[in-house]
Amino acid sequence: MDYNEIIKTLQEMESRYTDGFSTLDRAFLDKVYYDLFGREITNRGCSDCYRDAYMEIKIKLKKDKAMPKKSDYKLKAGAVISFFGQSKAYTSANLTNEVAERHLAMNPANANLYAELPDDWKARVAAYKERTADGSDNAPEMTEAEALEIIKAKDEEIAEKEAQIALRDARIAELEADRDFPDTTEEDTSEKDLEIENLRMELGNANEQLAATTEERDNLIKEVENLKKENKGLKQSNAMLKKKAGTDTQSEANAE
Repeated sequence: MDYNEIIKTLQEMESRYTDGFSTLDRAFLDKVYYDLFGREITNRGCSDCYRDAYMEIKIKLKKDKAMPKKSDYKLKAGAVISFFGQSKAYTSANLTNEVAERHLAMNPANANLYAELPDDWKARVAAYKERTADGSDNAPEMTEAEALEIIKAKDEEIAEKEAQIALRDARIAELEADRDFPDTTEEDTSEKDLEIENLRMELGNANEQLAATTEERDNLIKEVENLKKENKGLKQSNAMLKKKAGTDTQSEANAE
């Protein structure tokens, strides 16, 4: 579906924005949202989340005036890549062939992060390496102090996310406990039936909350895993900086 078709469909859906989108509307929003942003809508059981997604899509398309150009490479859901010394991060939504080939040139094992690779990706990566052999495409070097500062910030972010996950785990345990039916000893049958019905309603609400909380927790876990991967790359680059600094120092000493 091209840009004009998507805009036309969004305009047609506008009349259902207040009352709620249909199942087909939601399926359409799921696909377009992922194509634009490289991630799924936060809570697919939430009507307000779909309204928010609808507005996000309209705003982005109005700004860009086009759908993003498709890359021959596609990252796995939740995968995020970045390069040492650069703040920009990439998902399937903004991935380009050049970025993917640069990423794979760094380490062929990075292919594990991709859901789709062109058949000739190894040849493309080899061509990329040859094309950039003069170092013109290398990211600007960082000082050791700058690298350590980034690593520290990543460690703090990971700790914060893990703390949020711990809170989610505690909330899930609480909701699961609330789902257990207590023993009822009332003699009055009508009151007993009413209480059971109320408990069943509470159980349904608890299940919905549990599902939403679990989804949020799972998303946080994915974020932590991505952060850890980024952090590992930073630490490896920092080790290389230290090694390079030591080699330079030794070379200078030998020259003297």
